[in-house]
Amino acid sequence: MLLIQLHKRQNKPTILKCIRADKSETWSKLHPNTEYHDLAHIAVEKVLGFKNAFYGLVSQGVGISDFELPEAQKPEALRGPNLPKESLVTEHLVNLLTIEQFNTKGPIDFIKEIKKILVENNLPYPNTLTEHTLNFIRTEYTRLITAWKNVQDGAYLENKFDL
Repeated sequence: MLLIQLHKRQNKPTILKCIRADKSETWSKLHPNTEYHDLAHIAVEKVLGFKNAFYGLVSQGVGISDFELPEAQKPEALRGPNLPKESLVTEHLVNLLTIEQFNTKGPIDFIKEIKKILVENNLPYPNTLTEHTLNFIRTEYTRLITAWKNVQDGAYLENKFDL
């Protein structure tokens, strides 16, 4: 279990805080609008049942700030070839989902585009990603964005992630 909190602060960076099942915590100040990327991670990882992507790695003990370290300073689990392929696939899914969400031209051919991206990066296509699950991801992402926009300064959005 991982408790994910996005703390909205007036005129200050948002804080992403994760509380693991053992009650240990990790947190980080976010760059502007990174909240939308992190919300996309929740939608993708939950719907597809991923256990070894960003939030899965955090639940396993990796610190949020560890992802931002220079390669040589990262924990061994986060260094290039050691990263689970699931986490790399997730980054591409999240990036494409975020682009699609904020694309003023409307939806893109997501499945076609993600297949192309994954082939170019020699990554496997996730068996759980179908048009059906993609619709669930889009719906969950939109729900999370709406919930985040409704959070008042000084409050937080909380999501429980069973990993």
